[in-house]
Amino acid sequence: MAGQYTYDTTGQSYFFALTVLLLILLPFTYTTLFNSVDRKLSKAPAPCRGWNRKSDEVRKVKGSKSFISIRHLLLTVGWVAFAVVVQRASRIEGEAAMFDPFTILGVSSSATEKQIKKHYKRMSLKFHPDKLVLADNQTKEEADNHFVELTKAYKALTDEVSRNNYELYGHPDGKQEFSQGIALPAWVVESQNTWWVMGAYALVLGVALPFLVGRWWYGTRKLTKDGVLNSTASKYFHALKEETTFPQLLDILASSDEFALDPQLVKLRKSVGKSGVDEYARLNSTVKEGPDGKLGWENYATWTPAKKRARVFIAAHMLRLPIKDTKLLKEKHLTASIALPLCSGLASIALAHNWLSTYISIMHLQQFLLQAVHPTSSQLLQLPHVSPELVAEAQKQGVATVKEFGRLPGGDVEKLMSGYSEGEKTEVLEVAKHWPVVDFVDAKFQVTGEKIVTPGAVVSFTLKLRLTPPGKTPTKPEIIDITKADEEDGGVDIEGEEQSIAELIGRRNEKEDGVVPTPLAHAPHFLKNRKPSWYIFVGDHKLNRVFVAPHKFTDMGDSAIRTVRMTFQAPPGPGLYTFQVYVTSDSFVGTDAQKDMRMKVEAPREETEEDIEDDISEPDEDTIAGQMAMMKGQPVRRSGQGDDDEDDDEEFSDEDEEDDESDSDSDSDSSSSDSSSDSDSD
Repeated sequence: MAGQYTYDTTGQSYFFALTVLLLILLPFTYTTLFNSVDRKLSKAPAPCRGWNRKSDEVRKVKGSKSFISIRHLLLTVGWVAFAVVVQRASRIEGEAAMFDPFTILGVSSSATEKQIKKHYKRMSLKFHPDKLVLADNQTKEEADNHFVELTKAYKALTDEVSRNNYELYGHPDGKQEFSQGIALPAWVVESQNTWWVMGAYALVLGVALPFLVGRWWYGTRKLTKDGVLNSTASKYFHALKEETTFPQLLDILASSDEFALDPQLVKLRKSVGKSGVDEYARLNSTVKEGPDGKLGWENYATWTPAKKRARVFIAAHMLRLPIKDTKLLKEKHLTASIALPLCSGLASIALAHNWLSTYISIMHLQQFLLQAVHPTSSQLLQLPHVSPELVAEAQKQGVATVKEFGRLPGGDVEKLMSGYSEGEKTEVLEVAKHWPVVDFVDAKFQVTGEKIVTPGAVVSFTLKLRLTPPGKTPTKPEIIDITKADEEDGGVDIEGEEQSIAELIGRRNEKEDGVVPTPLAHAPHFLKNRKPSWYIFVGDHKLNRVFVAPHKFTDMGDSAIRTVRMTFQAPPGPGLYTFQVYVTSDSFVGTDAQKDMRMKVEAPREETEEDIEDDISEPDEDTIAGQMAMMKGQPVRRSGQGDDDEDDDEEFSDEDEEDDESDSDSDSDSSSSDSSSDSDSD
């Protein structure tokens, strides 16, 4: 019988809705609750107890922030809809997939016909519609249907015709009608609902979907590959110069359009009251009269209000100026959070021009923003609980860096921090002892398969690094000085060793490369968490040029040596080139490393005819190449002969001459000439 398609009238379409909802809700729930950025970044444990413990000011701003976002709201609505659909689907009475008379009657499959008849008689007396007393929620139709099912089951086991139908078709009534349904409710195709359904389709497919796609498309077109607005990148391009100073860099950063267009900043500015306006005026005056206001701030009167506020709050963040007004405090931290990612746009412009000093200043700007430290301040302020008074006292004792502070004996730390609690002393010392200071282990250049570096050759640069925290003694292999190696061979691996197959095809073994998971950066005064990264680049400070673009990497520790490999093209002309290799952090002030290196580029040696002939080996006669060579009349190597065949032939010729002494001189000469000829041909 031909199948007929029918729309769902029993509510079976709820199961289709459940499937769709689960496909959407499960990944959305995972990404919202269990796969957040902070969870990803915090996989590596902190090195000590006080690491990255947020300051009271940051905790105050975070505490006043709402934990319920739009994603959480949508997630809640989705699961509520799922619960409603489940509740409605549970009311649907499912049809039996197979007709089972034993189950319907409630007898065992091993029961005899006599037992079945006896059991059916008891059931008929109990469930016959004329004798059955209906329950509270039971209708007459349900009672009749139940008795009909009992009768069919009884006949399927006792009546010959019904039993044959059951065995052949799975039902005592014979072959059942087959129908196919569509998992859509019937009201979708009802005539009175046509305009509502068409309107919903038009709204979703004609309005909502194009709006979302257009918003995504035009939103991405507004941004560069660094996530910076195109208008902001244009300002960077025109404002950045080769000799841009750090104060000028702050002015350029403050001119970003993100500060004027960010909806949260705009909302905060509009909600600031009179007390906030007065405090901002005092804050502006304090910044411009302090160390930050001595340089930069050119043409301040012509700046837009958004640029003025951004410049003031960036300076207030780095100077750690106290702010009482809660909304101004939020604006300061939000401004710093927006400013830090914008540095990637500045760096791209500087690298496009290969400006070394400007790029280094941008890298330092990222460090200062994350650590809330001003260039005129001490890097000791990166440590928790450290005050300007403690910095001044430490500088009197000759301690100016975190590395020096971490190497102080316990007694000196006790004297220096006499007014601090034991817990604060412990946290400061632990953070200082785990400070990620970068050290060179080894560095070398090589050209694969060559013993010298020739002009324009592709040079492989291998750099081995490790972190040497002040409180931990480096383990073997020891940190070595590569100055001697530089002096001996100009920083070039003259052995010309071949790279492994894994290196040639780009495969890396993380264990061999010393990849150690890096914890979150210690940034107690920054609102957001950040995983630290390091950048390796090569430049010449005399020419103020970047020669090799930065290579970004993470996951470096003190328990293994981190191996980083780069490739670049050698200079176009021969000579001895001196340059600097920089390893710069984007998170920690005062942890950068620099190494002067030399590379000797030699002119390629001209090959002689003998070298060319030596490089060409004769093919074996039993190979395809040998057969082709024989057809062309070219020399081939006999099967079973090696590189010493010529010597063997010569020895063989001498033995023949000794055995044939009775022959004539002409024969001897002929034999000798023949063997010599064979030897030459080989």
